[in-house]
Amino acid sequence: MPHVPVESQAGVVQVVPLLKLHHLGDCSFDYLVPPQLAERVGLGSVVAVPFGRRTVRAIVVALGGSPDRGGVELRLLESVAEDRVPEELIDLGRLLARRYLCSFESCLRLMAPPTAGRRAGSQAAARRDLVVSAGMPTGSPRLTSKQRALLEAIPVAGISAAGLCEAVGIGRGVLRTLVAKGLVELRARPCATPSVASFEREADTGAAAPRLWPEQQEAVDALLAAYEEPGLSTRLLWGITGSGKTEVYMRLIARALEDGMAAILLVPEIALTPQMIERVRGRFGGRVGVLHSGLAKQERLREYRRIAGGAARVVVGARSAVFAPARDVRLIIIDEAHDGSYKQDVEPRYHARTAALLRLQPQGGLLLEGSATPVVEDMREATGRVRLSRRASGAPPACEVVDMRHQGGGLLLAPRSRDALAGTLRRREQAVVLLNRRGYAGYIHCDLCGHVMMCTDCELSLTYHSQVRRLVCHHCGRAYAQPPACPSCGGAPLTRSAPGTERLDRELRAVVPHERVFRMDSDILTSGARVQAVLGAFSATRPAVLVGTQMVAKGHDFPDVTLVIVADADTGLYIPDFRAAERTFQLLTQVAGRAGRAGSPGRVLVQTWNPDVPCIRMALDRDEEGFYRQELAVRERLGYPPFTDLIRIVAAASQGERAQAGAQVLVERLGPHVGGGELHGPVRLPAHRGRQRWQLLIASRDGDRVRGIVSQAMAQLQEPYRRRGVTLMVDVDPLSFS
Repeated sequence: MPHVPVESQAGVVQVVPLLKLHHLGDCSFDYLVPPQLAERVGLGSVVAVPFGRRTVRAIVVALGGSPDRGGVELRLLESVAEDRVPEELIDLGRLLARRYLCSFESCLRLMAPPTAGRRAGSQAAARRDLVVSAGMPTGSPRLTSKQRALLEAIPVAGISAAGLCEAVGIGRGVLRTLVAKGLVELRARPCATPSVASFEREADTGAAAPRLWPEQQEAVDALLAAYEEPGLSTRLLWGITGSGKTEVYMRLIARALEDGMAAILLVPEIALTPQMIERVRGRFGGRVGVLHSGLAKQERLREYRRIAGGAARVVVGARSAVFAPARDVRLIIIDEAHDGSYKQDVEPRYHARTAALLRLQPQGGLLLEGSATPVVEDMREATGRVRLSRRASGAPPACEVVDMRHQGGGLLLAPRSRDALAGTLRRREQAVVLLNRRGYAGYIHCDLCGHVMMCTDCELSLTYHSQVRRLVCHHCGRAYAQPPACPSCGGAPLTRSAPGTERLDRELRAVVPHERVFRMDSDILTSGARVQAVLGAFSATRPAVLVGTQMVAKGHDFPDVTLVIVADADTGLYIPDFRAAERTFQLLTQVAGRAGRAGSPGRVLVQTWNPDVPCIRMALDRDEEGFYRQELAVRERLGYPPFTDLIRIVAAASQGERAQAGAQVLVERLGPHVGGGELHGPVRLPAHRGRQRWQLLIASRDGDRVRGIVSQAMAQLQEPYRRRGVTLMVDVDPLSFS
């Protein structure tokens, strides 16, 4: 893209400061360009500008104009950075802001070049770095939680001190304490930035492509044809776990490189998919750039510049890598496209798929989503699907139901599951135990028959609200009295309980040696480095058990895992969310795919109180077509996506009555403008971070119209609400409702 200098006779630019300025609205500000900077400033330039009493970072979003502003003297730009935002990404930011009803500034922040940090410009930092490696721990030293977290995150091969501390989110002082205790060692090493030429030489060392089997070849041929089509093409690669989807991605990326184009490969969570990065780099060498938040600042800036300069034509990264500054992008691949991490849960609340579509639209290209368990929305139309139906190695595992209604003893693991686990350990194999905790908010169920209280209108589970002592539907707001006994069997009162991984961890350690149990949950997933440490230790241990939440089901390839146990298949099924059945089906299918991947026979045991629930039964029977057909019929009957578009609005305040009043005013303001039956709520949500929350939902078959209505309302109401201590949050196409 050519550089566009500022005309000397019209040295005015419009910039958007990278600040949250909700009280000023979504606006840009005019600045004069000093003559000495005129040749360096263009559209997308990253500049430093005086703003109030401070200097802030900003992006140039428009050029030209008259310096005469009715007697108001414009201030001067102070400096311009080396890096800039490509013009196509500025346009993309505007489109995203309109699509997701968020500020243009919040979208530009996603696309802004990374900063070098405080060490930028330091000659010492450029020459050398400190590398951390494990020392000789002796005995059982007493450590704080931060010290232990930092120590556990150190990989065998060592890591830079800056990268380690940033990845774990812990300061250098903790590291110095561990050095003083003799638990870690620091050594200096050269840290020269590789040149573009060195990366180009690396590119010739890529591994040879393996031979495709017939079904893979058919998939590659079909997708290459879509890639060659003029304009924008979208396709879904629907392949069972272990079916070789990654090799199909490689062939498409190779074609894009042959054509002189760039490709972006998105993965759900970079910390959990090192094998994907290694495989792509093994094939394409130095032409691969990696962008994700776990990189140290200097490394992230280096990768950004390699991509922007064209040295790295293949970008691998998590959700935000869709905004990589690559030129001539013609292929974007979203691996594990069903994963919820592709939707950002803070402003801007965009989905990577929508961002990819908007990015490719102007110049055309192929957007490919790959998944063993596609989202229901992608299955509405039969066209555009490419199927991979068999595994690359090994047969699908044998799946069995463990009916918890007929177990005893009050343990999380049934006797049958404990016996299977003991046998796996005797054979020195590995096992994965999943306990999904999504339903901790508390669905109401019967311990005898498994009956769950549901909303009669929305067919979603009810949540107990202690303040009003009622069961409430979080979708429509309808409240119900809690019956004194189970309305299905009458044999027991209804209960609210959800077992956690800590309790399961204790059960496992009673029968499995302590050092052979590895746990992944919110206590462990504080950083990518800690995740890698746990996964690396599990991978190297035989026998071993990996226990955790849904993270253990994501993309891992452990050849010696022959047993998977789902400790409670129901916890994710009965949350107040119309996608609960879909997510349960996806989770069971994905975690079952971890077993028997290297030719060894695999076995999956699914413990459930409701073995006849369709999504559980269909997952175990591998009836994917039947599940999607049934789920689409339910969604159409009840008016859920993909047959409607959703907008979620939450009013939050420290005082509950203000949040409630704010939500009610929204209903009164929006009600006359939306169709009958489109507006649901308001309904009270559980408090979050000390703030009371009320929610309303809009479900419409005309999403563009409703987004326009909500946009106008937010423009008029957000600032008056803010002055009254009420925050309004808008989520277009929400994936979460709690």
